[in-house]
Amino acid sequence: MKRASHMESQVGLTLIEVMLAMSVMAMIGLAIWSATDQTARTRDIVDKTNDHYHQVRIAFDHLARDLSSAFLSNNRAPNDPTHNAVFIGENSGDEDRLDFAAFTHERRYLDAKESDQCEVGYYLEDDKEISGRKNLVRREAPVLDLEPLRGGQTLVLVENVAAFDLTYFDFAMNEWQDKWDTSELTSESGFLPHQVRVKLVVYDRKEEKMSFGTQLGIPMRTPIWRHFGFLPGLPPPVTK
Repeated sequence: MKRASHMESQVGLTLIEVMLAMSVMAMIGLAIWSATDQTARTRDIVDKTNDHYHQVRIAFDHLARDLSSAFLSNNRAPNDPTHNAVFIGENSGDEDRLDFAAFTHERRYLDAKESDQCEVGYYLEDDKEISGRKNLVRREAPVLDLEPLRGGQTLVLVENVAAFDLTYFDFAMNEWQDKWDTSELTSESGFLPHQVRVKLVVYDRKEEKMSFGTQLGIPMRTPIWRHFGFLPGLPPPVTK
């Protein structure tokens, strides 16, 4: 009896039992891997979506900051002009463009011949890496010159943009305009729009369109003028 009991205690697992155990372990491992992989995929989707929303928020923040400091100036030497302070909003369907002067430049280098004035531009530009894709960029030139639509450096604000549409509210006419150009002799050439309505359409990860919009005000609507006790447009008084 003692010998039989000893032999029974030495009996191990059969081949079938080992295979069943390995199968169960494999199924558990597969379930854990599937759950981990799905969690990682979901995290990537959420991160990419949040990044796109973050880009749109940053773009609207830049636009709000620049437009709140937009200005025109009549302080310009007529005989030897050195700069143009303009506000030009071009209507090009889904690819509008806006260039203007603003007080939002930050001087970052010692003894740089710069001030808080700058040329700012917003427009769509072809992606340099992906063909057929458009990005919303911000252009900034730290010095005002006679070519307010050129120069400076560009920064990509929003990737994969479908449309960038701007409209301008004319307070005097009480209507929205598709374009605004202070460089031409038009009804809006002497002042800035009261508000700017912005519509931005971007593609999500599934290449479906998402629309965003905002409405931004411009505080300094009339040109800056150095007053000498006379009205703008009239010659200064003659002194002896």
